[in-house]
Amino acid sequence: MVFILPFLLLGVAGASFASGTNDLCDILDLQNCSGVSKQGRRASALSLPSTSTASLLNPANVSFDRGLGLEAIHQSGNPVVFNLATGTGKVGAALISTSMENTFFGNRVYELDEDYLQRRKKKKQYRTKKISLSLGAKLLRKKHFSIDAGVILKRHSEIKRINPGVGISGRLGFLNFGASVYQDDFHLENSYQERFQVVSYSLGTKVKNLSLDYGVISTKYRQDSVNTRINLLSASYIMGDFMFNLALRNENSPAPKFIDGGLKFEESKSDIFGGVQASLGRYLIVGLNYNYFLLNEVSVMGTVFL
Repeated sequence: MVFILPFLLLGVAGASFASGTNDLCDILDLQNCSGVSKQGRRASALSLPSTSTASLLNPANVSFDRGLGLEAIHQSGNPVVFNLATGTGKVGAALISTSMENTFFGNRVYELDEDYLQRRKKKKQYRTKKISLSLGAKLLRKKHFSIDAGVILKRHSEIKRINPGVGISGRLGFLNFGASVYQDDFHLENSYQERFQVVSYSLGTKVKNLSLDYGVISTKYRQDSVNTRINLLSASYIMGDFMFNLALRNENSPAPKFIDGGLKFEESKSDIFGGVQASLGRYLIVGLNYNYFLLNEVSVMGTVFL
Protein backbone atom coordinates (compact mmCIF):
# COMPACT_ATOMS: atom_id res chain seq x y z
CA MET A 1 0.00 0.00 0.00
CA VAL A 2 2.81 2.38 0.86
CA PHE A 3 4.18 2.22 -2.69
CA ILE A 4 0.97 3.66 -4.15
CA LEU A 5 1.90 6.93 -2.44
CA PRO A 6 4.52 8.04 -5.03
CA PHE A 7 1.96 8.01 -7.84
CA LEU A 8 -0.51 10.05 -5.80
CA LEU A 9 2.26 12.54 -5.12
CA LEU A 10 3.12 12.65 -8.82
CA GLY A 11 -0.45 13.69 -9.53
CA VAL A 12 -0.17 16.54 -7.05
CA ALA A 13 3.12 17.55 -8.63
CA GLY A 14 1.50 17.68 -12.04
CA ALA A 15 -1.06 20.17 -10.79
CA SER A 16 1.77 22.28 -9.36
CA PHE A 17 3.93 22.22 -12.48
CA ALA A 18 2.48 25.41 -13.92
CA SER A 19 3.88 27.35 -10.99
CA GLY A 20 7.39 26.08 -11.71
CA THR A 21 9.19 22.93 -10.52
CA ASN A 22 12.82 23.98 -10.90
CA ASP A 23 15.05 26.22 -8.85
CA LEU A 24 17.18 29.01 -10.32
CA CYS A 25 20.16 26.69 -10.84
CA ASP A 26 18.07 24.39 -13.05
CA ILE A 27 16.36 27.16 -14.99
CA LEU A 28 19.58 29.01 -15.85
CA ASP A 29 21.77 25.86 -15.90
CA LEU A 30 24.25 27.60 -13.63
CA GLN A 31 27.55 25.80 -13.06
CA ASN A 32 28.59 27.59 -9.85
CA CYS A 33 25.61 26.77 -7.63
CA SER A 34 26.79 26.15 -4.11
CA GLY A 35 26.67 23.07 -1.98
CA VAL A 36 23.49 21.09 -1.61
CA SER A 37 21.97 22.50 -4.83
CA LYS A 38 24.58 20.48 -6.76
CA GLN A 39 23.64 17.23 -5.02
CA GLY A 40 20.23 17.23 -6.71
CA ARG A 41 21.42 18.25 -10.17
CA ARG A 42 20.93 15.09 -12.21
CA ALA A 43 18.31 13.90 -14.64
CA SER A 44 16.59 11.36 -12.38
CA ALA A 45 16.64 9.97 -8.83
CA LEU A 46 16.88 13.57 -7.60
CA SER A 47 16.02 12.66 -4.01
CA LEU A 48 19.00 10.35 -3.42
CA PRO A 49 21.60 11.81 -1.02
CA SER A 50 24.46 12.13 -3.55
CA THR A 51 25.25 11.83 -7.25
CA SER A 52 27.69 8.95 -6.59
CA THR A 53 24.87 6.97 -4.97
CA ALA A 54 22.58 7.62 -7.94
CA SER A 55 25.21 7.04 -10.66
CA LEU A 56 26.31 3.65 -9.32
CA LEU A 57 22.94 2.13 -10.21
CA ASN A 58 22.33 4.31 -13.26
CA PRO A 59 25.39 5.80 -15.00
CA ALA A 60 23.23 8.41 -16.75
CA ASN A 61 22.87 10.10 -13.35
CA VAL A 62 26.48 11.30 -13.18
CA SER A 63 27.11 14.93 -12.34
CA PHE A 64 27.77 17.21 -15.32
CA ASP A 65 28.90 20.16 -13.21
CA ARG A 66 32.28 21.51 -14.25
CA GLY A 67 35.16 20.67 -11.95
CA LEU A 68 35.92 17.86 -9.51
CA GLY A 69 33.97 16.62 -6.51
CA LEU A 70 35.45 14.37 -3.82
CA GLU A 71 33.00 12.57 -1.54
CA ALA A 72 33.96 10.79 1.68
CA ILE A 73 31.70 8.71 3.95
CA HIS A 74 32.94 7.57 7.35
CA GLN A 75 31.38 5.24 9.87
CA SER A 76 33.17 4.46 13.12
CA GLY A 77 35.20 1.23 12.99
CA ASN A 78 35.24 1.09 9.18
CA PRO A 79 37.52 2.46 6.43
CA VAL A 80 36.53 5.74 4.81
CA VAL A 81 34.63 5.32 1.54
CA PHE A 82 35.87 7.68 -1.20
CA ASN A 83 34.07 8.55 -4.44
CA LEU A 84 35.08 10.96 -7.21
CA ALA A 85 32.89 12.90 -9.65
CA THR A 86 33.82 15.25 -12.45
CA GLY A 87 32.14 16.98 -15.37
CA THR A 88 32.57 19.41 -18.23
CA GLY A 89 29.02 20.70 -18.47
CA LYS A 90 28.20 18.25 -21.29
CA VAL A 91 29.70 14.97 -20.04
CA GLY A 92 30.44 13.59 -16.59
CA ALA A 93 32.10 10.70 -14.79
CA ALA A 94 32.04 9.07 -11.36
CA LEU A 95 34.65 6.72 -9.88
CA ILE A 96 33.30 4.60 -7.03
CA SER A 97 36.29 3.34 -5.08
CA THR A 98 34.47 0.59 -3.20
CA SER A 99 31.31 -1.39 -3.62
CA MET A 100 28.07 0.24 -2.50
CA GLU A 101 26.31 -3.13 -2.55
CA ASN A 102 24.29 -4.24 0.48
CA THR A 103 23.78 -0.59 1.40
CA PHE A 104 20.44 1.19 1.66
CA PHE A 105 20.45 2.41 -1.95
CA GLY A 106 22.36 -0.55 -3.41
CA ASN A 107 21.49 -3.99 -4.69
CA ARG A 108 21.59 -7.12 -2.52
CA VAL A 109 24.57 -9.45 -2.98
CA TYR A 110 24.86 -12.91 -1.41
CA GLU A 111 26.93 -13.41 1.73
CA LEU A 112 27.59 -16.49 3.84
CA ASP A 113 25.15 -16.42 6.76
CA GLU A 114 27.92 -16.58 9.37
CA ASP A 115 29.82 -13.74 7.71
CA TYR A 116 26.68 -11.62 7.58
CA LEU A 117 25.84 -12.36 11.22
CA GLN A 118 29.30 -11.38 12.47
CA ARG A 119 29.35 -8.28 10.27
CA ARG A 120 26.04 -7.09 11.66
CA LYS A 121 27.03 -7.74 15.27
CA LYS A 122 30.23 -5.72 14.81
CA LYS A 123 28.56 -3.08 12.58
CA LYS A 124 31.01 -3.74 9.76
CA GLN A 125 30.23 -2.63 6.23
CA TYR A 126 30.01 -5.12 3.39
CA ARG A 127 33.41 -5.14 1.71
CA THR A 128 34.41 -6.36 -1.71
CA LYS A 129 37.40 -5.77 -3.95
CA LYS A 130 35.48 -3.96 -6.63
CA ILE A 131 35.69 -0.63 -8.42
CA SER A 132 33.11 1.04 -10.67
CA LEU A 133 33.37 3.74 -13.31
CA SER A 134 30.29 5.57 -14.61
CA LEU A 135 30.39 7.78 -17.71
CA GLY A 136 27.47 9.89 -18.90
CA ALA A 137 26.57 12.52 -21.49
CA LYS A 138 23.76 14.96 -22.18
CA LEU A 139 21.99 13.94 -25.39
CA LEU A 140 19.05 16.32 -25.67
CA ARG A 141 17.78 19.41 -23.82
CA LYS A 142 14.36 20.89 -24.59
CA LYS A 143 11.99 23.00 -22.52
CA HIS A 144 9.81 20.09 -21.41
CA PHE A 145 11.99 17.13 -22.36
CA SER A 146 15.58 16.02 -21.81
CA ILE A 147 17.48 12.77 -22.15
CA ASP A 148 20.90 11.62 -20.90
CA ALA A 149 22.74 8.35 -21.46
CA GLY A 150 25.56 6.57 -19.69
CA VAL A 151 27.72 3.47 -19.49
CA ILE A 152 29.15 1.76 -16.42
CA LEU A 153 32.16 -0.53 -16.06
CA LYS A 154 32.56 -2.71 -12.96
CA ARG A 155 35.58 -4.83 -12.08
CA HIS A 156 36.16 -7.32 -9.26
CA SER A 157 39.91 -7.62 -8.63
CA GLU A 158 39.73 -11.32 -7.71
CA ILE A 159 37.69 -12.33 -10.76
CA LYS A 160 39.52 -9.88 -13.05
CA ARG A 161 36.65 -9.34 -15.45
CA ILE A 162 35.20 -6.01 -16.58
CA ASN A 163 31.40 -6.03 -16.63
CA PRO A 164 29.56 -3.39 -18.68
CA GLY A 165 26.19 -1.74 -18.30
CA VAL A 166 24.10 1.05 -19.81
CA GLY A 167 21.55 3.53 -18.56
CA ILE A 168 19.25 6.34 -19.66
CA SER A 169 17.60 9.08 -17.66
CA GLY A 170 15.59 12.13 -18.49
CA ARG A 171 12.64 14.42 -17.92
CA LEU A 172 9.24 14.56 -19.56
CA GLY A 173 7.15 17.46 -18.35
CA PHE A 174 6.93 17.27 -14.57
CA LEU A 175 8.20 13.65 -14.48
CA ASN A 176 11.78 12.43 -14.35
CA PHE A 177 12.64 8.84 -15.20
CA GLY A 178 15.59 6.48 -15.40
CA ALA A 179 16.45 2.88 -16.27
CA SER A 180 19.65 0.86 -16.37
CA VAL A 181 20.97 -2.67 -16.73
CA TYR A 182 24.44 -4.03 -15.95
CA GLN A 183 26.36 -7.24 -15.37
CA ASP A 184 28.33 -7.86 -12.19
CA ASP A 185 30.20 -10.55 -10.20
CA PHE A 186 30.32 -11.69 -6.61
CA HIS A 187 32.81 -13.99 -4.89
CA LEU A 188 32.37 -15.95 -1.64
CA GLU A 189 35.12 -17.19 0.66
CA ASN A 190 34.28 -20.80 -0.22
CA SER A 191 35.47 -19.98 -3.77
CA TYR A 192 31.97 -19.85 -5.22
CA GLN A 193 31.51 -17.06 -7.72
CA GLU A 194 28.70 -16.01 -10.00
CA ARG A 195 27.97 -13.46 -12.67
CA PHE A 196 24.58 -11.81 -12.23
CA GLN A 197 22.45 -9.07 -13.75
CA VAL A 198 20.94 -5.98 -12.12
CA VAL A 199 18.08 -3.97 -13.63
CA SER A 200 16.92 -0.70 -12.06
CA TYR A 201 14.36 1.92 -12.95
CA SER A 202 12.92 4.99 -11.29
CA LEU A 203 10.12 7.51 -11.66
CA GLY A 204 9.92 10.80 -9.82
CA THR A 205 9.16 14.47 -9.79
CA LYS A 206 10.36 17.77 -8.36
CA VAL A 207 8.12 20.48 -6.93
CA LYS A 208 10.24 23.54 -6.22
CA ASN A 209 12.68 22.33 -3.53
CA LEU A 210 10.96 18.98 -2.89
CA SER A 211 12.03 15.86 -4.82
CA LEU A 212 10.14 12.54 -4.74
CA ASP A 213 11.15 9.24 -6.30
CA TYR A 214 10.01 5.66 -6.55
CA GLY A 215 12.62 3.14 -7.68
CA VAL A 216 13.07 -0.59 -8.18
CA ILE A 217 16.28 -2.65 -8.14
CA SER A 218 15.88 -6.19 -9.51
CA THR A 219 18.71 -8.71 -9.29
CA LYS A 220 18.73 -12.13 -10.99
CA TYR A 221 20.77 -14.98 -9.49
CA ARG A 222 21.07 -18.43 -11.05
CA GLN A 223 20.03 -20.38 -7.94
CA ASP A 224 16.86 -18.30 -7.33
CA SER A 225 13.57 -18.93 -9.09
CA VAL A 226 12.40 -15.39 -8.27
CA ASN A 227 14.41 -12.19 -8.66
CA THR A 228 15.57 -10.27 -5.60
CA ARG A 229 13.52 -7.06 -5.67
CA ILE A 230 14.14 -3.84 -3.77
CA ASN A 231 11.54 -1.05 -3.74
CA LEU A 232 12.74 2.42 -2.79
CA LEU A 233 10.56 5.37 -1.87
CA SER A 234 12.67 8.48 -1.25
CA ALA A 235 12.28 12.20 -0.71
CA SER A 236 14.59 15.18 -0.31
CA TYR A 237 13.94 18.80 0.58
CA ILE A 238 16.37 21.69 0.14
CA MET A 239 15.91 24.56 2.56
CA GLY A 240 18.50 27.27 2.12
CA ASP A 241 21.90 25.70 2.72
CA PHE A 242 20.41 22.46 4.06
CA MET A 243 19.18 19.28 2.37
CA PHE A 244 17.04 16.75 4.24
CA ASN A 245 16.65 13.14 3.02
CA LEU A 246 14.15 10.48 4.02
CA ALA A 247 13.71 7.07 2.37
CA LEU A 248 11.95 3.73 2.85
CA ARG A 249 13.40 0.49 1.51
CA ASN A 250 11.46 -2.77 1.15
CA GLU A 251 13.44 -5.83 0.08
CA ASN A 252 12.04 -9.17 -1.05
CA SER A 253 14.84 -11.74 -1.12
CA PRO A 254 16.03 -15.04 0.42
CA ALA A 255 18.60 -13.11 2.48
CA PRO A 256 18.06 -13.34 6.27
CA LYS A 257 17.24 -10.36 8.49
CA PHE A 258 19.28 -9.44 11.55
CA ILE A 259 16.91 -9.27 14.53
CA ASP A 260 17.76 -9.23 18.26
CA GLY A 261 21.34 -10.40 17.71
CA GLY A 262 20.45 -13.30 15.42
CA LEU A 263 19.28 -14.13 11.90
CA LYS A 264 15.67 -14.72 10.96
CA PHE A 265 14.45 -15.66 7.51
CA GLU A 266 11.83 -13.18 6.39
CA GLU A 267 11.14 -12.77 2.70
CA SER A 268 10.05 -9.14 3.10
CA LYS A 269 12.37 -6.77 4.99
CA SER A 270 11.91 -3.01 5.50
CA ASP A 271 14.37 -0.31 6.54
CA ILE A 272 14.34 3.46 6.87
CA PHE A 273 17.01 6.04 6.00
CA GLY A 274 17.43 9.60 7.16
CA GLY A 275 20.03 12.23 6.41
CA VAL A 276 20.83 15.92 6.59
CA GLN A 277 23.51 17.85 4.69
CA ALA A 278 24.63 21.46 5.02
CA SER A 279 26.61 23.74 2.71
CA LEU A 280 29.59 25.44 4.30
CA GLY A 281 30.25 27.98 1.59
CA ARG A 282 30.29 27.20 -2.12
CA TYR A 283 32.76 24.32 -2.13
CA LEU A 284 32.05 22.17 0.95
CA ILE A 285 29.16 20.01 2.17
CA VAL A 286 29.01 18.12 5.47
CA GLY A 287 26.27 15.83 6.65
CA LEU A 288 25.02 12.98 8.82
CA ASN A 289 23.32 9.79 7.61
CA TYR A 290 21.36 7.15 9.48
CA ASN A 291 21.37 3.56 8.15
CA TYR A 292 23.24 4.29 4.91
CA PHE A 293 25.11 0.96 5.25
CA LEU A 294 22.04 -0.95 6.54
CA LEU A 295 23.62 -1.36 9.99
CA ASN A 296 21.33 1.02 11.90
CA GLU A 297 24.46 3.17 12.15
CA VAL A 298 25.29 6.85 11.98
CA SER A 299 27.85 7.93 9.36
CA VAL A 300 29.45 11.26 8.49
CA MET A 301 29.49 12.50 4.89
CA GLY A 302 31.60 15.25 3.37
CA THR A 303 31.92 16.53 -0.20
CA VAL A 304 34.50 18.99 -1.50
CA PHE A 305 34.07 20.71 -4.89
CA LEU A 306 37.26 21.85 -6.63
